[in-house]
Amino acid sequence: MSIDAPDAVLAAAYAALDEGQVQKAREHAQSVLAVAKGTDLLFEARALACLALCDRIGSRLRRASEASRRAAQIFEQLGDVHGEAGALATLAHVCMLLGRNDEAVEAALLSVRLCDTMGTPQPLAVLAHNCLGLTYSWSGDHDRADAALEMAVQLAQRCVPPVSIYQPRLNQIFVEASRRLDERYQTGTIKSIARMRALVEECWQLERNGEGWAVLPGLRSMARTISLASSALLLVWQGDLAAAKPAIDAAARSLSPDVMTWLDAFVRWCAAELAWAQQDWAATERELTEMREMALSVEHEQLACRAHLLLVQVFELQGKNDAARREQRALRRRERRVVAEGLSSRESLVAWQLGARQSERHLQQALATSRQFERWSLEDALTGIANRRHFEQSLAERLRASVAADRPLSVAMIDVDKFKSVNDRYTHRVGDRVLKTVAAILSSQVREHDLPARWAGDEFVILFDDATEPVALQICERIRAAVAGFDWDAIAPGLRMSVSIGLSEARVGDSADSVLQRSDESMYQTKFTELTSP
Repeated sequence: MSIDAPDAVLAAAYAALDEGQVQKAREHAQSVLAVAKGTDLLFEARALACLALCDRIGSRLRRASEASRRAAQIFEQLGDVHGEAGALATLAHVCMLLGRNDEAVEAALLSVRLCDTMGTPQPLAVLAHNCLGLTYSWSGDHDRADAALEMAVQLAQRCVPPVSIYQPRLNQIFVEASRRLDERYQTGTIKSIARMRALVEECWQLERNGEGWAVLPGLRSMARTISLASSALLLVWQGDLAAAKPAIDAAARSLSPDVMTWLDAFVRWCAAELAWAQQDWAATERELTEMREMALSVEHEQLACRAHLLLVQVFELQGKNDAARREQRALRRRERRVVAEGLSSRESLVAWQLGARQSERHLQQALATSRQFERWSLEDALTGIANRRHFEQSLAERLRASVAADRPLSVAMIDVDKFKSVNDRYTHRVGDRVLKTVAAILSSQVREHDLPARWAGDEFVILFDDATEPVALQICERIRAAVAGFDWDAIAPGLRMSVSIGLSEARVGDSADSVLQRSDESMYQTKFTELTSP
């Protein structure tokens, strides 16, 4: 296969997406995949990534999730960080729309972390943070969502040349709208739309300045509808119902006449809000029912669930309690199906990994997937600090860097004294709280670039970057004193805790194992001395 030909065909596919021609784009990408499959892994992955994007825009979300996951696996196998990050961003967005929130946040976080390794900000980093913000929002954490989108804005401004901030700003409007919906569901009223108004006005200004374009190919044709519908929603909540109706009509006219997407459901939501504001309950119920059915037809589980919630509230406002309960039960059933489908997705991945062992090539792909999942699990589940895998990777990297730069590095091994007796006397729940508290103390006492981690059980470690042993010792003494001085009675009456700490500074010729071994020996020597001292 010619190297230039597939590049040109994929470029044509992305150009078609920008023009809203999803099927044409898909045909281009499919032709590249047909030639590359089994013969050229790079173009196979690139074609899959393009197909995933086509199916995401065309609302074939389950098909998009498989293509983007497969593309990410191949890119990871090839060591193509940029390609992997892009495929993971698509996977995160698709899983989010399908309601698989945990899987979506994992993929988005990994995409962001991969972009962080690339150094200079680039459009892909903007896209990754933009996607992370959306996954947080649909998971219900609007503050984190807004922070991630604000980071996308900052990165866009730092790109060379600068990237338009339009897409993350537009998504911030959607996050703010979701926040206000949750507020209304919980309290019965929407308290303030000032931030949403400011965001809408900023997007209008960007459009007037010719900067209203999306970071991701294929969304340019959709941005107009999103902008019009968001403006209509704002007008409804401002009480300007006369202006809201033509805005909704304009959003409806901007929809694609050839294919239904999630935007059709979004416009129905706006129409339902207008009917709600007019207290036309029959029209509100009709529009929300249409919204739910449209969302389901394009596999957008999140919008379907939102329609259920809105219907529950509308029924309650009318005193239709039986209808509200039925809708609530329907929502619970849908949520259970989404969870079951997410589990099936994970099971399919495991089945793929096992089947992949039948050949050397498949084995390598399974190992690549395994390494990818390893990067998703660098945090200790109980304490929230780094886990052993994260620490070992960081120690190896920083040890090489310290040797190359002739800079000091020290490692502390920390053991919680008599921890077994805590579990035996106070229960494992108290023991867990002790470990969480010790981890929090470590995090509060170390410097910004030091790395505290849970090693195993009741053992912790700290990597002191650019620190001699005397410098690290001062920090360790602060930790020892902080643990001893903590109000342990607040956790369990009569509880007292202390830690034993061993310390070692890296030497010329040291490996990660040798530094850790000396720290471990130092810790046990400290413990022995404390036990035998009068």
